[in-house]
Amino acid sequence: MRRTPIRETIKPLVALSFIILFLAHFMLFVHAFLTARLAGPPATPLFEDRDNEYLTDFQNGDGKYGFWKIEGPVPERIKAAFIAIEDKRFYSHIGCDFRSLLRALLNNISGKPVQGGSTIPMQVARMQNPKKRELLNKLSEIYTAMLLVLKYPREEILRHYLRIVPQGNQMHGVAYAARRYFRKPLSDISWAEAALLTAVIKAPGEMNLYTFDGSLKAAKRARIILEILYSEGHMSGEEYRTALGVLYDKSYQIKECRPEYAYHYLFRLLETYGKKTGENGTQNYSRPVRTSLDREIQQFLDRTAAQCMAQYRPCGAGNIAVIVAETKTGNILGYIGSERYDDKENAGAINYADTPRSSGSTLKPFLYGLGLDTGTFTPASIIPDLPLSILSIKGEYRPGNFDDDYLGPLLYRHALANSRNIPAIRVLDAIGIDRTLGYFSELGLGSGAEHPSDYYGYGLAVGGLYVTLEQLVSAYGMLARDGETFRLCFEYKSREEKGRRLMSVNAARQISLFLSDPLARSPSFKQLSRIGFSYPIAIKTGTSQGYRDAWAVGYNADYIVGIWMGHPKNHRMNHLTGGEAALAVYSVFTFLDPEKKQGIREEPFKKPPDTIPRKICKLSGKCAGSFCTDISIEYFRPGEEPLEYCGFHREFAIDGATGKPAGKTTPVNRVVTQSYAVLPPEYGAWAVKHGYKTPEVAYETLDDASITILDPQNGSSLLIDPETPRACQSIPLRAHVEPLVKEIVWLVDGEAYQVTGFPYSIRWNLEQGTHTIQAKFARAHIYSKKVVIDVDDY
Repeated sequence: MRRTPIRETIKPLVALSFIILFLAHFMLFVHAFLTARLAGPPATPLFEDRDNEYLTDFQNGDGKYGFWKIEGPVPERIKAAFIAIEDKRFYSHIGCDFRSLLRALLNNISGKPVQGGSTIPMQVARMQNPKKRELLNKLSEIYTAMLLVLKYPREEILRHYLRIVPQGNQMHGVAYAARRYFRKPLSDISWAEAALLTAVIKAPGEMNLYTFDGSLKAAKRARIILEILYSEGHMSGEEYRTALGVLYDKSYQIKECRPEYAYHYLFRLLETYGKKTGENGTQNYSRPVRTSLDREIQQFLDRTAAQCMAQYRPCGAGNIAVIVAETKTGNILGYIGSERYDDKENAGAINYADTPRSSGSTLKPFLYGLGLDTGTFTPASIIPDLPLSILSIKGEYRPGNFDDDYLGPLLYRHALANSRNIPAIRVLDAIGIDRTLGYFSELGLGSGAEHPSDYYGYGLAVGGLYVTLEQLVSAYGMLARDGETFRLCFEYKSREEKGRRLMSVNAARQISLFLSDPLARSPSFKQLSRIGFSYPIAIKTGTSQGYRDAWAVGYNADYIVGIWMGHPKNHRMNHLTGGEAALAVYSVFTFLDPEKKQGIREEPFKKPPDTIPRKICKLSGKCAGSFCTDISIEYFRPGEEPLEYCGFHREFAIDGATGKPAGKTTPVNRVVTQSYAVLPPEYGAWAVKHGYKTPEVAYETLDDASITILDPQNGSSLLIDPETPRACQSIPLRAHVEPLVKEIVWLVDGEAYQVTGFPYSIRWNLEQGTHTIQAKFARAHIYSKKVVIDVDDY
């Protein structure tokens, strides 16, 4: 049997081996070709306060930080250090330094210290596609590195390498590491610092500059790097000695941490940037993001919040939120979302500055501003603060004021400054609920688009709309900026930006004058008590129904300060009002600008442009006459100012001997004059209760006298409710009398029913049948027209 020569057997095996090897290399080359590009994770932002102190930073999806690009030329110290220790022939090899690779292989075989032999392009390939350190993977890195060198300039490869190189503590990139370790930009790095950043990449986990042992290991390797740099002529002798002298001082670093007193600000900041850049970020960051936060102000707000809660928690307040912003830029200088983030008992993890709560009276300035802008009201408008009953398909609505009292006729300025509920509801009714809700939504207040206007009804003026403190501060910022949009900014802005107009300059300045006038707050808020400031600040308080929320927002030309206090579970507080929140606002303003409290650098609110000042009677809203005692200076656009003089304040002739009205027979020497405020009939009951004396006239002067029945209306049909006691079923009888006389007589079915004085109003118990009602002067034959009504059982 003929034997096959061994040579003939080996040939196909060798050929097959070459084919397999060729295919393997071809596949590796194809893979390298597909992956030979400079790519890495997006840069992560790092946030600093306005004074460049660390606040917080972002992680990417892998829990890593950094990857900042290097702006401008790569600093020579960084370039020299990394090339000297990582890739000496970086500018001459083809992507793989075969001499270094062979030397590393021989060292590893001989048992000497392990060397990698990887060039900078090979390291880029491995960092972009990390895999186990095996032969095939090494070959893939070589092919990828060679292709990278063919595709990209060396400087671009080096720049990318320095952007993604690991620097310990999950950091990547020397630009980011320079900021975190040494608090400086990469361009300011010293030789010692450059050596430390280069040393760390040898073993990032072991050479941790935040630990003492790790920093010693890093400094030891950095010393070797400095020796190499000196020996190769990159450093002078003096630079070398200086670098060695500071090396160990630079190696150990104290890690920067998030400030505990700004957690909610930081989370809102991260949330804002998360929406802007995506979860993992998409912006190519190369330097820290400077935020608006002022650390000193933030620390003061933190102390203020603690003091307020120590004082007001016994009154039922569970937590507090505070915001301070710059008027011109919108920069947030201080932001407290709760007193303590880790306070589980009072739900401190909730950010109350961004949590909707009942607005109380805080929206009234925008309602009154809208009233001015729509022309429905002027600064001379009088709003009755009297009992009000509104009938609708939902039933009868009887609003009340926070003090269960009424102030009668109120000038527009005083109705707002006194924060009266009933006047605000009258203003809302005149403007329209739909229009007002749309305007509030345009201001960014609440979520009005989620509910129709009838959901809120008249409660829209007194707390029915839920808002956040952020929304309120932004809206009040619009007032402070003369009606232009105001946006709270977490990122620092150096100058004011032009905004969109949401309120006329005239209306915005009018509202600011109203809210900053301490006299206008009387009698509800007495001057220099609670919210009385010694320098111009516009301020508005709010208290929601049941004392569940206490608000105060104040502003001037420099700052806007907003405060909320309440209970996390919306429990009632023990008569804790916006007045207490205003006290905290005052302390914040005093801290922000203590000189103004001493009368230095006071800046009054500007008057509305192109307006005419007029002295206005506070009771009538007309031009003040010679007998008016309570006067306010208001500003009107041309053609808007009132022309009539006050007719409420008048003089009457009195017989000095008897105190009775002077008549035609009264001797001249006994006639004296006396001033009275004669209010319209609708204020009659209020005027009597509040001490307004009614002038009496002589009956011989009643040439133009008249009496008119206001209630009930002629032809009314009324029903007696069988389930209600008859004694509780009555109707009011009211009359308008001109001139005012001491008494009138009410007649029912031709019989005298009751004699009454000013304001000429009584009640009559219902009786079944048809009834005729009339009124007459008590001492003169002057009668009203007869009113006929029908009363029947159900």
